[in-house]
Amino acid sequence: MTLDNIWFSYGQKPVFEGLTLTIPDTGITAVSGPSGCGKTTLLRLIKGLETPKSGTISAPPHNMIAFMFQEDRLFSGLTPSEQIKAVLPGGADPLPWLSAVGLQNEADLPTESLSGGMRRRVSLARCMSYAILACAETVCSHSKSLMLLDEPFTGVDSENMRAIFANMRQMNVPTVLSSHDAEVLAMADRVIKL
Repeated sequence: MTLDNIWFSYGQKPVFEGLTLTIPDTGITAVSGPSGCGKTTLLRLIKGLETPKSGTISAPPHNMIAFMFQEDRLFSGLTPSEQIKAVLPGGADPLPWLSAVGLQNEADLPTESLSGGMRRRVSLARCMSYAILACAETVCSHSKSLMLLDEPFTGVDSENMRAIFANMRQMNVPTVLSSHDAEVLAMADRVIKL
């Protein structure tokens, strides 16, 4: 995946001026840097949610990219199981995905009753399930899916974070995540500093 000579601004505020990056299409790549340096914007550009003023981006088709926003963006009134079923092909089992983030015992609780870190893990499980199951059904098999995760471990304790990282590695889906957390950055395969 490449970004070549990207120029982007919000109004008069420049974010990227001639940014060129190559991101490997394997493993977990972390993007770090101070607040306001463009981490979220970079993910949004890759997904196609923002359009650069100039330059080119080579990435998988937008429907092959599973995107996790900084906000959980969970559906009101649904259980964790239902949150995941909402993005999966019919009949797919949500429990393996909740197990992957340590929430198999909370599958049928009201999502609103969960802690902030638990809701974050539901959002991550939904993104992971989409990257594997929904993407596989929507586009031809030679395309590879991608996960973009914006601050995915906010409010998630260290033990759960390490377990989720191990499960993400087993998925073998290229992942780009943003984080300020030194422990997250240490577990990534590579770190891009903006």
